[in-house]
Amino acid sequence: MKLLTLITLCAMTSAYKITQLKVPLYADPRRAAELSCHFIMDDYELHSVKLYRDLDEIFRYNPSQKPTIRLYNVTGVIVQGGECESQWCLVRVMPAPVATKAAYTSMPDKDPVINGAPKLVKPGDQIVLNCTSDYSLPPSDINWYINDDLQKAELWHHTELSAVQPGGLRASWRILSISVPSDVIGALRVRCEAVLTVEPPVIRETSAVMTLFSRTQLSKYMSNRALISFLRFL
Repeated sequence: MKLLTLITLCAMTSAYKITQLKVPLYADPRRAAELSCHFIMDDYELHSVKLYRDLDEIFRYNPSQKPTIRLYNVTGVIVQGGECESQWCLVRVMPAPVATKAAYTSMPDKDPVINGAPKLVKPGDQIVLNCTSDYSLPPSDINWYINDDLQKAELWHHTELSAVQPGGLRASWRILSISVPSDVIGALRVRCEAVLTVEPPVIRETSAVMTLFSRTQLSKYMSNRALISFLRFL
């Protein structure tokens, strides 16, 4: 959601300087967005500070008026409050409940989670992993990597979506089936990437490392298997 396209600082003279302007890139329906403007007036008196969404004024601060702060709700924006000091103003806004889903974006609060990754593996092991992303809007698309090689999504293992939560948020998950190759040495690293297809794209990721049995461990493992089979035979 594009919250503000114009912010102006009106003074009694033209001698002022805006030192910092903070506007979030996306509006999140779960929490208020904070917009702030910092300025320096030097020795001049401040007349007013006004914030606009497109051509509609949503906030005005005029220290010579009572009340000094006035809020204006416009289509798509609910102004919750604001405050000003001598060198800054801060405004809190929420997207309106009637705003369309395309009007705002919700970032995931957490990195994705990988389940099903054992600590030790051996060549030929069949492993099924699951990667689940946090709730977001739009929902994340899941990519799998093995040792930094992107894994092509199989038809029956594509990204799945949870039921819709309040605000239109959804979680995503995708399964990856692995047959541990015989030519891997040391460890097998898998990485899950949750991608929000917004502009610019937002990516959160997590990884897991599965260590291959060393020759000594594998020999002990095979010896134990053989011993168990022998005892069962007896």
